[in-house]
Amino acid sequence: MKNEESTQSRRQPRQERSRQTVEAVLDAVPRVLKRHGAGAVTTNRIAEVAGVSIGSLYQYFPDKQAIFNALHERHVEDVKHRMERAVAQCASSTLDEFAACLVEGLADAHLVEPELHEMISAAVPASSLGFKQALQMAFERVIPSPEVGTSRPHAGDRMLFVLPHLVEALIHAVPQARPPFTVDRAKGEVIRTVLHYLDRP
Repeated sequence: MKNEESTQSRRQPRQERSRQTVEAVLDAVPRVLKRHGAGAVTTNRIAEVAGVSIGSLYQYFPDKQAIFNALHERHVEDVKHRMERAVAQCASSTLDEFAACLVEGLADAHLVEPELHEMISAAVPASSLGFKQALQMAFERVIPSPEVGTSRPHAGDRMLFVLPHLVEALIHAVPQARPPFTVDRAKGEVIRTVLHYLDRP
């Protein structure tokens, strides 16, 4: 049985060459997936496509799970940056406009290499947690807080509970849309569903 350390990166890259090696390994995964399918995503094939030796790969990733974990972390960081941009661009807009802006940006992000997102989600069981936490923080910045001294349930509390779970589930479903229900229509339905929820009294 592998211990917990086996799923973490073995060495942290400090020099530029080391960082390039790590990025080459991570960038190789979607190429292997597209060319050969999920069954061919092995450390040996990843190293081959990345143009590094298997020994170099193992310096930073003790196993394939560690690579998936690193890809998930990179995805979460990308999602956070997109949320920051949405907050900066739309925070002064209405809540409906902000939600539509945020959902559209996140849907577009998940339509890039959807097979990779699906594989990572299956390999990293807690993959949705970081996404939900980032969504929570983004919505907290635009949903009004209850007045000080208010003890009754506040509409913002309800929205902060529902929206991160709702958006996370629907965003991850968008790439799974199949003809004749296109991904563009799926994205539109997600936005419509979120706006419908926000319009509830």
